[in-house]
Amino acid sequence: MIIKKYTVIDMKEAFVRAKYELGPDAVLVDQRDVRVGAKFNPFKRKLIEVTFALEEEKELEKPNIKKTLENTINANKPKSETVFKIDDKIAKEKLKHFCELHDKTPENLTITEKKQFLEILFKDTNLNEEKVLSKINILVGPTGVGKTTTIAKIAARETILNKNKVGLITIDTYRIGAVEQLRTYARILNVPFEVVNDSTEINDKLNTLMNCDIILIDTLGMSPNDDKKLSEVNKFIENCKLDYKTYLVISLTTDRMTIDHILNKYRYLNYDSIIVTKVDETNDLSNLWYIINKSSKPIQYICNGQDVPNDIREANIDSIFELSEGELIL
Repeated sequence: MIIKKYTVIDMKEAFVRAKYELGPDAVLVDQRDVRVGAKFNPFKRKLIEVTFALEEEKELEKPNIKKTLENTINANKPKSETVFKIDDKIAKEKLKHFCELHDKTPENLTITEKKQFLEILFKDTNLNEEKVLSKINILVGPTGVGKTTTIAKIAARETILNKNKVGLITIDTYRIGAVEQLRTYARILNVPFEVVNDSTEINDKLNTLMNCDIILIDTLGMSPNDDKKLSEVNKFIENCKLDYKTYLVISLTTDRMTIDHILNKYRYLNYDSIIVTKVDETNDLSNLWYIINKSSKPIQYICNGQDVPNDIREANIDSIFELSEGELIL
């Protein structure tokens, strides 16, 4: 699938550009207002960021998807300048002790020694907890963090690699193109798809998909300050009579004050694990260290791009080390 974003003045321009570059089969999957200009400029231009998706013929064949996934799932790495920065006083004390034991400075540690240090550093954190998908999995989080794309990645992994039968549900009927976006992914993967328009429908839709091994549920994105929408999503979740797990999706590009706010406000939804996205949009992974330390919940997945299904990996020491390619700033 080709996913293309355009920043335009109006929707007419967006459709013209998408038709020219992607052809008549391109599908509108998202649109949102953005402002362009200096960060503190009150006169920033108001534009529209529009996302289109194009379903490629070669991706409709499962053997081709499988080959792409298996060839890249472990080899796929972000840009080489990505570093994992640990700016914590206790961590630095542990590093000092580690270096003394090896009679080295932090700058002279080998790749192997850096990884050994990470293993010590993360030993008592929830990063090492066993994390498995439930039969029913609900993704929640702020607008624009990539919940729908993340669901598509998980669905592809489970369908192709783990041979599980997957079903998709969306309750996001607010955002323009949200339903069609997930429907497109479902069609590519050849998995069942249901739309929930009202919280009272959730159990009927789940019963329709009960022959699936794994059910993934997409929810509407919202500001952590929007108590009304938080309550609305919670109503859908509480109406679910079956066992489920809830995942909070957070973008790594979020500033730390906002991360604290999100972790606190979304406790209302009793999330079980965290999924970190947009790792590819920063070359400093220090916020990952921050989330691990600030949250009492484990990180389930790390997403580092928009490519479905490749840009997702399970959160563990190996994946963090691969993402930074051993470049640690300690």
